[in-house]
Amino acid sequence: MAAVGLPIVGAAISELSGPGMGLAFTVGAVLGTGLAAALSTRNGWWWVLAASPLVVLGVTAAAELLANRELYQGKGLATGGAKWVVHGFPVMAEAAVAALLVIVVRVVRDRRRHRG
Repeated sequence: MAAVGLPIVGAAISELSGPGMGLAFTVGAVLGTGLAAALSTRNGWWWVLAASPLVVLGVTAAAELLANRELYQGKGLATGGAKWVVHGFPVMAEAAVAALLVIVVRVVRDRRRHRG
C-alpha cells in the first residue's frame, strides 16, 4: 500500500506547492517503486516493472484532474493527457531504474548468501 501511497502523497504535495507534478512527486514515485521491488517476490518483480509507468501516469492524471478540472474539458483533456505522458516519462524511467537497482541488489545479495 505504501508503494502506491508515496506517489499519491508526492502528487498532493506537488499540486499544493505549484502547478504540475514536481520534485515531491518524483521522489514519491521513485521511492514507492523501489519499496515495491524490495517487498515483492521474484515473481512480483515483473509486475512492479510493468506497473510503475501506469501508476505514475494514473496518479498524475488523477491529481491534475482533481486540481484543475476546469482545464481538462473536451480538447483540453486530450492535450492534457499527451502532456502527462510526455512530462511523466522521465519520472516513469527513474522509477523503473529504481526498481531495477533494488532487484539487482537483491539478486546479488541472494547469490552471496547461497554461496557462503
